[in-house]
Amino acid sequence: MNQVLIKTELLCKSFISDGEINNVIKNLDLEIYKGDFTVIMGSSGSGKSTLLYSLSGMDHVTTGKVMFEDKDITKMKEKEIAYLRKEKLGFVFQGINLIPNLTVYENILSPTYKTDASRNKIEEKIDDLLERMELTSQKKKFPNQMSGGQKQRVAICRALINNPSILFADEPTGALNSSQGQNVLDIFTNINREGQSVVMVTHDLKAALRGNRIIYLKDGRIDGDIRLDEYNEETALEREENVYHFLKEKGW
Repeated sequence: MNQVLIKTELLCKSFISDGEINNVIKNLDLEIYKGDFTVIMGSSGSGKSTLLYSLSGMDHVTTGKVMFEDKDITKMKEKEIAYLRKEKLGFVFQGINLIPNLTVYENILSPTYKTDASRNKIEEKIDDLLERMELTSQKKKFPNQMSGGQKQRVAICRALINNPSILFADEPTGALNSSQGQNVLDIFTNINREGQSVVMVTHDLKAALRGNRIIYLKDGRIDGDIRLDEYNEETALEREENVYHFLKEKGW
């Protein structure tokens, strides 16, 4: 039995626009399992990113619960949530969001401020991440001196620096060209194989194939949920056909 890392109970998220209430996530019950590479898909407006931000504590929910390791994060104070995000949760944005006036090294270092880890351990971890992401030679560069793919790899390093229990990614290849996107997806696949739990929102079929579980959202509710074997390039074409048919049945 897989260990439940995140669990929602009757999760709702609403926004008020022009005086009208827009219910984006509607009484959603969901379990995210440790070690999974979970992909969230759905048509535009289905609530994918809203769900991701709710699961990760990046946004407040309207009603319901989000349990992380048996703790209800919806009842946490802002300071507790900030600590949880820093220590336990990693987040990779589509827009990358690096700090422009900090070097690559400093961007990766930034989430470690006010943590208990020793400076030597942090430096070792940064060097290890830079080597794995083939960024060692870019260590002293600023974001505006790098390609989009390089910047996204820096953002992944930054998200992993505090050894998060789970890594969230919102359309992480959306701003990249195909080769850069492929490289980033390979990174997600490899870290997941090493045991890193990943939850990724995407609209891209090629990206979705990397997951071992795909959740399909429709109008703020789960409309489909399939499990897959571990990603393997040799069987990728067959996998793509199966996932495509699943998505087509759901109106994707």
